Amino acid sequence: MSFLHEIQPMSASHPFKAKTVKRYDYRQVFLDFNKSLHTIKDKTLLVSSIMTRIYELIPAKGIFLFWENSDKTRYDRIDTEKSELYLLPEDGLIKWLQLNGKPLPVSFTAEYAGIYSTHDADVVNGLGCKLICPLKASSELKGIVLMGERDDRRPHRLHDLDILFVLLDNAALAIENITYHEERTEHLQQIFRSDRLALIGQLAAGAAHEIRNPLTSIKSAMQYIQTDVREPRKQAILHSALAEVDRINAILTGLLSFSRQDDPVKSEFDLAELMDQTLMLMMKKQIVFETDFCAPRLPVVADRDQIKQVLMNILLNAVDAIDGEGRIRADIQTDRTEGKNFYVITVTDSGQGFDTENMERMFDPFFTTREEGTGLGLSISYGIIRRHRGNIEIGNHPGGGAQVTIRLPVS
Repeated sequence: MSFLHEIQPMSASHPFKAKTVKRYDYRQVFLDFNKSLHTIKDKTLLVSSIMTRIYELIPAKGIFLFWENSDKTRYDRIDTEKSELYLLPEDGLIKWLQLNGKPLPVSFTAEYAGIYSTHDADVVNGLGCKLICPLKASSELKGIVLMGERDDRRPHRLHDLDILFVLLDNAALAIENITYHEERTEHLQQIFRSDRLALIGQLAAGAAHEIRNPLTSIKSAMQYIQTDVREPRKQAILHSALAEVDRINAILTGLLSFSRQDDPVKSEFDLAELMDQTLMLMMKKQIVFETDFCAPRLPVVADRDQIKQVLMNILLNAVDAIDGEGRIRADIQTDRTEGKNFYVITVTDSGQGFDTENMERMFDPFFTTREEGTGLGLSISYGIIRRHRGNIEIGNHPGGGAQVTIRLPVS
């Protein structure tokens, strides 16, 4: 097959007009694409590169990429940073692509109308699609590419589709590999973090018990002589020392809470109500609190006290991150992953956000960026959520400020 395709636009009304030839090097497109497959390690950049190569082959007005999620319950649009669009495997479009494994021209004539469910038709029409192509890896449908009308308004040609199919097969394998690598890396990081926190917890428990006993004796002795001290300067020094003892004791209490890792005592309660109650404790005149819950009532089976402690820690950090006026937003949505239902709790503030170089250390005990912080809040919260079979992540919101995301099993 020749990789150089000639386009010779000749007009019958101008038979003697000099012939122009536009040569398009398909071979170079594949060389560039295969090079990017070996060099790009970020999924977002890889998808962007794939979209660019598809456009070079078929310059469509819109190109949209959908990919199968981890629990195989739907195909989510991944060519944008955030999109609510998805396709369902039980609907007609996905079934047709799985069965036929070839491009599908978009048509709602009698021959094709039965393929699309109502949801399929809404997505296809909403995006203005004219052609749908499957993305297969290991003979399984992993994704779908939807394309709009060509920029030059010409019909999609079979020759172009044959070449596109070779590119899409390679693209599907590349996305599948990088998705597996990212999931594997994240899983190993979680195991490493859990093991590290468990070891630190054991050391912390022993240290806390050993320190608390002599500390109690020191505090008792200082309180005993406090009544005999009359000089104001010495009284101030003694008062300051007692305050420092209390601060050490508070740190030890946090250490014991971190090291105990009590199993959750679960019962059913309303997560939306708990979030509202916790927010009421945080109210400050300079800070505006916003909420967005997917339902008025959100029943969950979990340890209410432990989840409240997590919410308190996260919200207190958000409040402390704001200097003066600002906003804190708490969202609770639902998601289904690997056959399990989750509440996705997102807390976003309008502060300075996390320093990227410290991001990996934020869950470490005693690591804090605040002068008066103990660095135990996020560590304790991480342990609680993991014991609930959930996950907690931190990052920076694209619009500015910090963002903490908690995935909590519904039951």
